[in-house]
Amino acid sequence: MPRTTKRRGAALLAGTSLLAVTAMSLPSPSHAHDARADDGFFAGRLLTQAGDKPIKGATVRVFRINTDTLLGSAKSGPEGRFRIEGLSADDEELDVRVVGRAVHFESGWVACNHKVVQSWGEACSYGQGRQTAFFLQHL
Repeated sequence: MPRTTKRRGAALLAGTSLLAVTAMSLPSPSHAHDARADDGFFAGRLLTQAGDKPIKGATVRVFRINTDTLLGSAKSGPEGRFRIEGLSADDEELDVRVVGRAVHFESGWVACNHKVVQSWGEACSYGQGRQTAFFLQHL
């Protein structure tokens, strides 16, 4: 009879050891993953070059730098403000294009002086976050 008890104890001990090993091999919760990789944004305001009045209804598009990969877009609201959410932290530099045709404003890439230019080669890249105003000419 003591032999059976020993085996039960050994089986119980082995089962407990197996559970401990299994628990040790499970990944522990990590707080490093709490911050999402797509928390970035690009925001600003569209204004007229003459008079600094807000431009409503123009589209702002951001692209991965030096590519045609569209990362997001937004239309400007009544105060000319726009905000593009969900950008990846990997996309630190962005190419910015404004499409104002539908509301009788120019379309093109945004240059370093925050004005619209027709050529991508004349444009600048921008970092994520809040930007100073971009200026468009009325057509």
